[in-house]
Amino acid sequence: MKKITIHKKNEITRGTDDYSVMAKRALNCIYWVMQNNDMYKHSHIKVRFATLREVMNLQSDQRYVETIKKALVELQQPMELNNFTHPKTKEFWGWYSCSVLDEAGVKKEDDEWMVTIKVGSIMKYVMQVKGGFTPLDLIVHANKFRTRYAMKLYEYLRSFAAFKYIDITHSHMIKLLALDEKSKYKYYSQLFVLIERQIKDIVEKSDLKELKLMKSKVLSKEKIFKIIINPKSKKMPNKTEAKVALENLIKRF
Repeated sequence: MKKITIHKKNEITRGTDDYSVMAKRALNCIYWVMQNNDMYKHSHIKVRFATLREVMNLQSDQRYVETIKKALVELQQPMELNNFTHPKTKEFWGWYSCSVLDEAGVKKEDDEWMVTIKVGSIMKYVMQVKGGFTPLDLIVHANKFRTRYAMKLYEYLRSFAAFKYIDITHSHMIKLLALDEKSKYKYYSQLFVLIERQIKDIVEKSDLKELKLMKSKVLSKEKIFKIIINPKSKKMPNKTEAKVALENLIKRF
């Protein structure tokens, strides 16, 4: 398949969710179909089942039907948007929960299986309103990751590609990756190992070739993950940018 690029709204890229890697791939495919065909005004959207399979990189998956159906069900679960301006009312919300899909179904039309979906009204608005977007190449990079952690980190770090580095506190990294309180990764040492593996995977499979995870230091009495993104950049996260981009955007109330 030819190169497929989407421009994903930063509120979504930096939002909090615990979707599986397949649900994330399905979301990106739906995003591409809507964006490429300017389908935001339609109440229901049709996607070829074959398109989902190919874009989601499921050509070798013999259980692809169940995999796609499960992903579509997941996307009916909420994701969290942080420091979010409502596209209709223009009200500012510190935290907002909404689902990607309201409905999803599969049926055969003219000898071809089609998926009909209804994107949540708020999510549909967020996808198209003006503001910051992160360009993502789905086939070459984004949909090649095998874990939800690598995919989430890639999209998140890609949205800060112009920065020399970013600092993410331990507590914010836990929230960003939607880690369960019982997870062994809630401990900094274990989480560092997990992040290190994901960074290695991202460097091998994506356009973020210069990522580097640095040893810990203390920021505001909490250990941080310092990630070098673009070492040649002169753009540093100032206090305002760091607060908004690295704290408030993934803060839970």
